Amino acid sequence: MIKFATMILLLALSVSAHARNPGESAQECVDVSKGAGGKVSFSNSCGEKIFVIYCGDLKYSKQRCGNGPKGGFYTHSTNLAPGQSNDVAFDGRFSYAACKGGISFGNDGEYIDNPSGGVQCLKR
Repeated sequence: MIKFATMILLLALSVSAHARNPGESAQECVDVSKGAGGKVSFSNSCGEKIFVIYCGDLKYSKQRCGNGPKGGFYTHSTNLAPGQSNDVAFDGRFSYAACKGGISFGNDGEYIDNPSGGVQCLKR
């Protein structure tokens, strides 16, 4: 009986460890700071993994808002662990959104973004 209970517990832990996105916004988790030379820093201030999607007048990319994967608005993304930051160089305007969980390369169903930049985080 103890072996069975241990197996159930390990299975539950395994499933929760592989859970990806709860389908919730993480906008309140993102601290944005602007630095010299157009540098923008996205920081995760929450105690769980999030991802930030962004676009704009990127210094090192010709993609602009509206040129995202699958016809979406946002062009770039980054995963952020709790307390982690990511710096991005912009030459001007930018836009961003965030969801709880992680993202794979190219938005494999982690969110839906519409042409105006609205975002729906998807549960996976």
